[in-house]
Amino acid sequence: MRGLLVGTAVLALGLAGAQAQEERAIDHFSGVGVRAMGLGGAFAGVADDFSAVYWNPAGLAQLRQFEVSTGFSRNSFSDKSNQAGTPASAELTNTRFGSLGVVLPYPVYRGSLVFAAGFTRIKDFDYALRIRGTSGADGLMTDNSFSHEGEMSMTSVAGAVEVAPSVALGVALNFLNGEDQSLNQFEWVDVENRFVEKRFVARDTFEDKYPNTFTATLGALFRSAREKPRVRLGATLSSGATHEVRYFFKGLPSATAYNLVEYDDGTARQNVERRADGTFVEVAQDEVRRSYKISLPMEFGLGVSGQPVAGLLVAGSAHWAGWSQTEYQGGDQHDLRAGAAFDTQYRDVTRYHLGAEWQVPVVALDLRAGF
Repeated sequence: MRGLLVGTAVLALGLAGAQAQEERAIDHFSGVGVRAMGLGGAFAGVADDFSAVYWNPAGLAQLRQFEVSTGFSRNSFSDKSNQAGTPASAELTNTRFGSLGVVLPYPVYRGSLVFAAGFTRIKDFDYALRIRGTSGADGLMTDNSFSHEGEMSMTSVAGAVEVAPSVALGVALNFLNGEDQSLNQFEWVDVENRFVEKRFVARDTFEDKYPNTFTATLGALFRSAREKPRVRLGATLSSGATHEVRYFFKGLPSATAYNLVEYDDGTARQNVERRADGTFVEVAQDEVRRSYKISLPMEFGLGVSGQPVAGLLVAGSAHWAGWSQTEYQGGDQHDLRAGAAFDTQYRDVTRYHLGAEWQVPVVALDLRAGF
């Protein structure tokens, strides 16, 4: 059988795509607080548990008792694709520690003074995609997969004070850090047994680290003058984080190199590059360690909640972020990253949240719905 020169156009696109790679620090919100997410995230105008540290720190002033909060999160991601009639699917599931927080009201003569501290996972980078099909006239079966696994967490200290019977102000000081690991793998298989090579595999990886960076959130909460307020209005302003992204790239030096080549006789070679004459030579993988900085814009939030009837809570909120205003600080001399054009690839977004909660009479049961 004759040897095969595989055209690795997909691999070349994969390596080149790193230059315009999505910035994972933008968006990817994973949800904070069980009750808050049960209300669809409409919590800026409610904010009456530990998750107020994230949603609206002024809401902490409503808490009158010592509170310890903890939670876990389970993320399950699935994706389906179809290339020229060949279906494929990918799944990725992770269970992680979600949050741990403490709320401590401080005794005061009048009003309320409350402090809180804790850890919360705020972003989820998990993603998976698989594409299968046939590669042109060669009749090779291609199997390409792309995945991300990672998260960003927030460690916070916060405080809130009731400055008037119906007005509370709060602030949260946050330290963000995280990591993301991505893998792109390309595979070609000679399913028709036409060539001496049976299987080719090429892959590249990125390992991103996000060291601690500081942000702050200011919040205000206005309540109707009642013992159990029927109407609450919340407003928040969050400073944008400036992340230093430290990445480690490992991949092949060219589009004709492979991590693995398997032959029909059962032998295999690793980390090789095909020459123009069809022979293989061993090559070392490229390894690049670099860093760059990305500055995110401020975010604003407005929320309202009310109790039209006893036992029924309805809430809504809107959150605005100007992602197109994101900027790089410094560059990447290897031109592997820091290549996003924020003014064209991203847009300013407003998220809307609506939710409702019904406290079922007699039984200790709360029903929530939201989006």
